[in-house]
Amino acid sequence: MKKFYVFSFAVLFFAVAGFHVQGQNLRDNPDYRRGVELQSLARQAYNEGDYDKSVEYSASAQESFQKARDYADLMALRYTANNLKNRAGERLHYAEYIRADQNFPDEYTAARASSTAADEAFSAQDYPASITGYQATLDLLKNIQPLTPEPSAELAKAQELRGTISRYGVDAIRPEETRRGDAAFNRGREYIGTDNDQAKVMLNNAITEYQAAINLAVAFTAVKRRTELAEAREKADGVSAAKLASDIYADAQKNEKSAESNLQTGAWTVAWSDSEAALKGYNDSYAAALASGRIKPEFYTVRLIPNRRDCLWRIAGYDFVYGDPWKWRLLYEENKSLLKDPNNPRIIEPGMRIHIPSLDGEVRTGDWKNPAN
Repeated sequence: MKKFYVFSFAVLFFAVAGFHVQGQNLRDNPDYRRGVELQSLARQAYNEGDYDKSVEYSASAQESFQKARDYADLMALRYTANNLKNRAGERLHYAEYIRADQNFPDEYTAARASSTAADEAFSAQDYPASITGYQATLDLLKNIQPLTPEPSAELAKAQELRGTISRYGVDAIRPEETRRGDAAFNRGREYIGTDNDQAKVMLNNAITEYQAAINLAVAFTAVKRRTELAEAREKADGVSAAKLASDIYADAQKNEKSAESNLQTGAWTVAWSDSEAALKGYNDSYAAALASGRIKPEFYTVRLIPNRRDCLWRIAGYDFVYGDPWKWRLLYEENKSLLKDPNNPRIIEPGMRIHIPSLDGEVRTGDWKNPAN
């Protein structure tokens, strides 16, 4: 009889040890704690030789441990079911976003019904049934995806235009179009992966707004740049830069023509670069013409000189005029209409603004300024 008791106690001990390994996270379970207490009492009774009492305690301990095992198994099933419930819920939410009720009606309807039944089983703590239902929901929806592919080309184009707007300060010139484009761009990105059709629509709207902002900014800037070029060209023409700095001036003209051509074909970034080169070229040709030392005044205003009165003879002899008084007749023929007596070239008056005709190869512009003043 004693051997039987020993055998029974040994079986109980190993069974409890095995449970201890499996259910460490349930040490606070009341059935488990009760089983540990009964196990201790069984061991104590055994040591005291009260084998009948030891067997009684052992049997009660086994019942408590079994209840704890059953609870641990239930919680394990609940944990698995809850994980599947969350996954199934997320998949259904995704299915709604991509309009699976319209694009995959059979799968969506079946998945919704399976999920509803699983929810009811979960609430009733029928976790095996809920696990089966949630897994069925996931299986039904595992292959659904947006029918329209992600609008990667539209996204790339919109991002490219955004970069152009930022790089050239278009947002400062056309803020309204830029803001509308940004709003459509951000909404389009939010739809990617859930409603690619709508994402494509919004990104195309963004592209339209961005392109409008760029086109309007280009038109505005082109008008301003044409004015700048006209002024620089006129300034260069005023000092005969086409003659005195012919290479620089010719390159400027070439770049200006190229800028207009590229602007008309829509290559406005190249057009802008060409216009920058043209503007610089005209300004450089102006500076080169002035630095050449070959520019002479086109007009001379008769002065009142007490000891040496201005006359056409003396004026023609000035270095900045012809340096040769015998060329006075050129001045006379050119300015005859200004004289009170056109037949008398000797009578000119102080303050009279005489035009100086250019000789061959001579460049004249502006009025002579007395360096003494």
